[in-house]
Amino acid sequence: MLLIAVVAVRVGVVTWSAIGRVRGDFYASMPGAYVETLNPQLWNSPDMTDAWGYHRDTYFHGPVQYLTLYPVALLDSFGSIAAVLLPVYAVLLAAAFWLMWRVAKRLGASHDLLVPLFATTFLFLPLLQAYLQREFEVVVLAGLSGALLLLLNDRRGPAAALLAYVAWFKYIPLLYAGYLLLRRWWRELAVFASVSVAVLILSEALFGLWRFFNNNVPAHAAQAFTVWGFDFRWGATGHLHGTGFCDGWVDAQTSLANVRYGLCTLASRHAWIHPPLIYLGLCGAIAAFYLRMQVLLDRHAAPALEDRRRAIEFSIVTAVCACFVFGHYYYLIVLIIPFNVLLVLYSGERRGGALALWAIAYFMVGAFVVPVGMLSRISGHDVWALFIRHSVFLYGELLLMGLLLNEYRRLAAATRV
Repeated sequence: MLLIAVVAVRVGVVTWSAIGRVRGDFYASMPGAYVETLNPQLWNSPDMTDAWGYHRDTYFHGPVQYLTLYPVALLDSFGSIAAVLLPVYAVLLAAAFWLMWRVAKRLGASHDLLVPLFATTFLFLPLLQAYLQREFEVVVLAGLSGALLLLLNDRRGPAAALLAYVAWFKYIPLLYAGYLLLRRWWRELAVFASVSVAVLILSEALFGLWRFFNNNVPAHAAQAFTVWGFDFRWGATGHLHGTGFCDGWVDAQTSLANVRYGLCTLASRHAWIHPPLIYLGLCGAIAAFYLRMQVLLDRHAAPALEDRRRAIEFSIVTAVCACFVFGHYYYLIVLIIPFNVLLVLYSGERRGGALALWAIAYFMVGAFVVPVGMLSRISGHDVWALFIRHSVFLYGELLLMGLLLNEYRRLAAATRV
C-alpha cells in the first residue's frame, strides 16, 4: 500500500505539472509539412512558431511518427494536441505495464511481484519525463512491450511486424532486424521487411519521402559513425563544445545521457580518458560476448529455457538501442523493459546479490522518487546538473548491460549441463 501511495503521488505530481508544461522534443518536431494543406490553422498556429518544423517543408524523425499521429493534425493548436495526448499517453503507459506484467508472468513471476513491478515502472524517471513532455517514446515503449510478449507467445510474425513499425520512428531500432537475422528467423525477417516497405509506400503517398531529408538521420548517422578523433573547444558563448566523436556535446547541455556522451563528459574533466577507444572497446566486447553466447545456445538448444532466452536477448538489443546511439535522457524509457525482466528473474531465484546490483543500476539510471526540483531546493545544489555532469547514468547503463550479459552467460551455461 505504501508503494502504491508513493507511485500515485509521484505520477500525480508529474501529471499536474504536465497540464501546464506542454513542450518537449516532440513539440520541436511538429507539425510536419502535410499540415500546410491538411489544416492551415494548425500550420499557422501562434503556439507552433518555436517548433523546428514551423513553416518548414520537411519532416523531423521518421515517417511512423507522422503516420501514427496523423489524426492530431486535425486539431488547431499544439496546446490542443498536448491536451489530447496527455490522457492518451496515460492509457498507453497503462497498456505497456499490462503487457510487461504478462511478460513477467510468462517468465514465472508470482502475484507478489505485481506491486514492485508497478513501482519500478512508474517511478522510472525517463518514463515520467517522456510522459510529461508528450514524447513519442511512450508509443515506442508500448510497441516494444507488445513485441516482447508476442515473441514469448511464439507469435513471431506479428512481433516482427510490430518491431518494423517501431523501427521507422527513429531508424536505430532497425537493429531488431539484425536480431531476427541472427536467430535465423527468415520468415519473420521477411515480415519485418514487408511491413517496412508498406510503411515507406504509405509515407510516400501521404507525405513524400523526399521531404524527410532534414529529419536528423544524416546528422545521427554521421555521429554514429564518427568513432575516432575528438576534441573540446571553447565557443563564442563561453561554453565548452565537443568535436569529432563528441560532436554535439556541450558542457551546458543537461539532457544527453547515453554512453557516448557520458564518456565525453568524463573526458572533458579528465584528459587521460579517451572516449572513442573506450566506446569501441565496449561495443566490440559486447558484440563478441553476445555472439559467443548465442553460438553456445544454438548448439545446445533447451526448449524449456526458450522464453528466458528471448527475453534476455530482446533486453540486450533494447539496451544497446537506448544506450549506445541516441542521446536524450527520455530515450532511456525503454530500459524499463530489461530492468523489469531482470527483476523477475532475480526475484524468482531469490538472488540477493544480483538484486542488490540491479537496485544500484536502477537508481543510477533513473530513480528520483522525490522530484528533482525539490531535491535541489533541499540540498541547495542543482541535483539534475550534478547527475548529468558526473555521468551517474553512465555507470548505471554499463552495470545494466553487464547484468544482462551475465544472465545470458548463465543461460548458456545452463543449457550445457
